[in-house]
Amino acid sequence: MQLPNDPILRELLPEFLRNWQEEAIQIVHAAQEHDEARLYRLGHTLKGSSLQFGLTDVAEVGIQLMECARTHHWDEVPSLYARLLATLGSLQRMLEQTANKG
Repeated sequence: MQLPNDPILRELLPEFLRNWQEEAIQIVHAAQEHDEARLYRLGHTLKGSSLQFGLTDVAEVGIQLMECARTHHWDEVPSLYARLLATLGSLQRMLEQTANKG
């Protein structure tokens, strides 16, 4: 896992991380409510937005969420949610470490 090299993407990354850390709980709510369309949309948005930053690990979670919605594997969502939060946290720490070096 690595941070984007593009300075513009690097500047936008903190907001991306903050937004998804706040919005991620919606993933759990969608699964609890068995809301296929909402979970699929959240996964699709996560996949697309994270790929704009080159964050393939995050995009993979989005792809798996889309599959959970499609197949109604609601019980798999909490572990994907935890994985997403852990990955976002790791990216946040990496970003802070690079900012402290500069």
